[in-house]
Amino acid sequence: MREAGAGDLQAPPARRLALLAVILAALLLRLAHALPQDHLVVYEQAGGDSWWYLEYGRLLVVSQEPTSPPSGPLYLLFVGLPQHLLPPAAAVVSVRILQAVMGAATCCLVYRLALAISRDARAGLIAAGALAVAPPFVIEPSLLLTETLYIFLLAAGLWVYLRGCGLEPPGHPAAWRHLAAASVLLGLAALTRAALLLFPLALALHLLLVFGWRRGLRRAALLLAVYGLIVSTWTVYNLARWNRLVIGAQGLAAFLYLGAQAEGWSGPQATDQNLAQQAGVEEFPTEPDEQQALYRDVAARIIAGDPLGYAQKRLRELASAYLQPHGTVFYGGPSLRELTANWWTSDRTFAGLLRLTQTESFWPKLAVYAFHYAGLALGLVGVWRTRRAWRAALPLAGFIAYTTLVHLALDAIPRYIFPTLPFWWVFAGIALAQLLDTRRRWPMPQLVKGFSSSHHTSAPAKPQRR
Repeated sequence: MREAGAGDLQAPPARRLALLAVILAALLLRLAHALPQDHLVVYEQAGGDSWWYLEYGRLLVVSQEPTSPPSGPLYLLFVGLPQHLLPPAAAVVSVRILQAVMGAATCCLVYRLALAISRDARAGLIAAGALAVAPPFVIEPSLLLTETLYIFLLAAGLWVYLRGCGLEPPGHPAAWRHLAAASVLLGLAALTRAALLLFPLALALHLLLVFGWRRGLRRAALLLAVYGLIVSTWTVYNLARWNRLVIGAQGLAAFLYLGAQAEGWSGPQATDQNLAQQAGVEEFPTEPDEQQALYRDVAARIIAGDPLGYAQKRLRELASAYLQPHGTVFYGGPSLRELTANWWTSDRTFAGLLRLTQTESFWPKLAVYAFHYAGLALGLVGVWRTRRAWRAALPLAGFIAYTTLVHLALDAIPRYIFPTLPFWWVFAGIALAQLLDTRRRWPMPQLVKGFSSSHHTSAPAKPQRR
């Protein structure tokens, strides 16, 4: 790791201005994409994910829905409250503006996380700049989906957590209040996407490694207690409102079933019909408790019947979720991967390659692939290069590993892996910044001098003037 200088940790004016420029550019790009859209079309796409969040969010706010929604409540409240207070189009506009602000703020948080690990402001600027202009991150705030809120809360929670550990900025005294605040933010993130539910257990282990057994145990107890208190609010509400035990969300059993069945996702109605057939019942139950029990029973039966096949399917789906970037579906046109595969197998000519570049949305999709694979490849290098700074790097690398393992068991699609990409880019920014240092240390003048002398040994030396 590179030694820190005062200019790195305290961000000289030029770099602060650069960071502000990155954040402003990120905000303007997100608003420029989101605001010109038709803000009522999401209400017309009945059955879509965005429509589902809007409808359940509205019903949750006005307490009209007699059943518990099968997801965490925070994003439902986030989109439900504006619908309760504003006309439909204005509600969607307000959500998109807030998500654009959160997307820009995430760029700043990524900068701080990279700075905490590497002590190099350039690494933070590279990571923040990549997120500011990467097409999936520019487009995501315009979508009424959980990703923007979840990533923002998660990045904020990890940043505050590092401050609580005395690791951001380096040398900052550890503070209990920051650990408590981090627990609140992570709890809210878990109420946005329940897959995060067990991640604080990994952070508790990290606290034991950083502070030792006695000091770390007290901090871990605080972290888990505050986190559990935040997550339990949804459990208490479900018990009081519907007399139903819900921890995090009710959708985890469904994701377990989707990860086990051979057919994969084919729409809600087809999935319910397949489940009813596999369970041997005439029709899919309407009660949420019965639905979740059916998901669990059928998933357990599939896994027990062919454990090796289940393991192979999970590995294939997880690999596919990492290899296929999230964001290409935002653009029209044929699949870039299929076009490239067809060119490789049946053409392999330069003219064919030129024709491929002229297909619809080729260049935007290529940019999505470039940001995705650059983040993964350079991120792996950055993870290895930051191994000596493991105290600050481990929570971020741990989240990447945790998300990967969770979706090794549950359903895995590119959208579910997407929240790891900002943290991959934290490590990628560190790798690129260190690569710049390596290039600066190349002894180019000496190489040129040696090259010149080795090719002109026969030339007579000039007499030295006395």
